[in-house]
Amino acid sequence: MKKFLVLSLLAFVISFQQLNAQCSTCTPAFVTCPVAGGLCNKLDTAYANHPYNKVINFYMPKVLTDPSILSQCSCNTVDLQHITVTGVSGLPTGITYLVSNNGYFDVANNDTLGCATFCGTPLLAGVYVVNVYLSADVVAIGTPIGNVTQNNNPQHYTDTLWVLPDTTAGVSSFTYGNNGFSACDSITVSLNALYSAPQPNLTRYFWNINGQTSQLQSPGTFTFTNHSFVPDTFPITLTTVFYNYIVKNVHIADITGGYCGDIEELTCSCISSADSPDPYIQFPLLGFNNSSNYVSNQCHNVNFSNLGQSIPLGTQTLSMQIWDKDNGPPFGSADDLIGTYSLNVFLGQYNYADNNADGYVEFDTIAGTAVTETLNVIVNPTPRLPYVVSSRDTFCSGDSVFVSIDTASYYNGCTFAWYHDTVFLTAQSDTGFYTTLPGKYKVIITNAATGCSNVSAFKTIHEGQSPNSSADIVFTGTQEYINPLPSGFAANWYYNGNLVTGHDGAVLPFLGNGFYQAETYNINYPGCRFMLAGDSITGVGINDIQNTVYNINILPNPNNGNFTLKFSSPVTQQLNIAIRNVIGEVVYTKAMEGFVGDFNEEINLSPLSKGIYVVTIESASGTVNRKIVIQ
Repeated sequence: MKKFLVLSLLAFVISFQQLNAQCSTCTPAFVTCPVAGGLCNKLDTAYANHPYNKVINFYMPKVLTDPSILSQCSCNTVDLQHITVTGVSGLPTGITYLVSNNGYFDVANNDTLGCATFCGTPLLAGVYVVNVYLSADVVAIGTPIGNVTQNNNPQHYTDTLWVLPDTTAGVSSFTYGNNGFSACDSITVSLNALYSAPQPNLTRYFWNINGQTSQLQSPGTFTFTNHSFVPDTFPITLTTVFYNYIVKNVHIADITGGYCGDIEELTCSCISSADSPDPYIQFPLLGFNNSSNYVSNQCHNVNFSNLGQSIPLGTQTLSMQIWDKDNGPPFGSADDLIGTYSLNVFLGQYNYADNNADGYVEFDTIAGTAVTETLNVIVNPTPRLPYVVSSRDTFCSGDSVFVSIDTASYYNGCTFAWYHDTVFLTAQSDTGFYTTLPGKYKVIITNAATGCSNVSAFKTIHEGQSPNSSADIVFTGTQEYINPLPSGFAANWYYNGNLVTGHDGAVLPFLGNGFYQAETYNINYPGCRFMLAGDSITGVGINDIQNTVYNINILPNPNNGNFTLKFSSPVTQQLNIAIRNVIGEVVYTKAMEGFVGDFNEEINLSPLSKGIYVVTIESASGTVNRKIVIQ
């Protein structure tokens, strides 16, 4: 029967991992659920260091009719009985979940709708491959062999969860690339200041990058590496300063008109004080008017110094007015506007001129608004590289071996994910465990607080093949013989309890009356040994097991009636081969006179009915029976 449970609808459990049950309980809702079953909605993309909460609904129909499923079991329908979530690996640290019904769904009794709440704050950005393990009980209806039930049918699903980098981390004046601000082992940040004052104002940047300084807007990339076994913090501070322009000095070179024709100055000749203006300046935008600090009777080289008038950010042109101070009504004329001048704001001197006056304005800058922000880049240590060790590198059939990490004290606060070859061992989450399976073992160690992981190399554990415990020690009159000793095996011979050196094969020459034993072992796995039952010789030529036919083998067994019979006769003797059915009828016979050596012959009993038959080999020294099965 093919394994028929390949239920794509069960992918609703993608990303389930219950680190701790902090999520709120959800209530299932049938919203946009597919009729055929499956996810009703999907998880959103997560962001590192940002809270995340999402409820996923899923629907599990009692009867599956999808052709792709039915083709796998050659059945009419598949009835879904129960679904149980058995294990999950691969979620990012910080994300937890809570499944309705504690992850068990009695679909056959209308428990067809479920939900899961995902919540938490993922610590690290990345692409997380999530493995989901579950068990399903199903019944295939109408297969060629009737209705078939499969319980505890394991399923494995893989999906990907994206956690995007956190690009805020509480700072808004600069960015630091797409790698986030927290990582394992090392992290590279690419720094770029974001704020800049509007034109024409200047902006300056003062970086302190873990002790390194720069005044560039984009100082480049910096890599921070953890060289300890505790988290390292690398502060990055940026002070962004906007510089305001100020009116520093105003110089009036010449005033030639625009102030005369009143009682104070009848002409603009500037020959005498009576014909000379009394200049002062105004900057309307700045609310600056120094009429009380006018210069008396001066046409040339008038200076207004150290004004320090700050110009608003983003002001590119500034209006300046030059006035002549008069006595004003009622005892004199109103002040005269000599001229209005549009000044381009920049660092340095701007020359102005018209028919009434000329000169220059000197602009300077002063530090204005300053924004200081600090980003603490955290580089967590990767757990020490683990080494997988075992109590034995080779263990014998039926035994177990303890697999563990080398030094458990290094990994306090860590989780352990064990793999046998490529299979995730859902039941193993400690620093070690016993196993009876040979193969390659590795462990992924993850710091539960930081999400940093390290993976060991594979540790290979071999299983030694134990010898055939049904072998016998046979005395031929001149030697002891192990029947059978398979190829690749050797033996340690013991005579009266003492090791006999120089003999490690199937044969030991007769050493005299006494007690003979043999300990057999696989040459490649000498640790796997088996002590055969002993043979006590009380008289020369007399043995407890009267048999001179060895290494009897029937291949294959069971068979379809065609098989090969093999055995060895170390002495010349008459042999009779007979094959009987279960009621004793002889269905095959063969007699051989003076046979010695190896027998290897193909026998065809395919016309016979299926069942159990007995092969009998008779010699002068005894009879040997072997059972065969024809199916």
